[in-house]
Amino acid sequence: MPVITVNWWQGNDREARRELVAGITDVVTRVSGCPDDAVTVIVRDVAPDHWGKGGRLVDESHIPRGLR
Repeated sequence: MPVITVNWWQGNDREARRELVAGITDVVTRVSGCPDDAVTVIVRDVAPDHWGKGGRLVDESHIPRGLR
């Protein structure tokens, strides 16, 4: 029973989450041979001011254009 956790920036819409979960499930089932219903995908939305990269908070250095 694979459990995959994805942390990504807050602001992605439901359709993007749906596509992400479906894509990850497809890859895991293809590689592992387990059935779709055995795969759990947890998607965590993280605010840019709670995400650090390169020693700085992301909201201080870079926010993707679509998430501003």
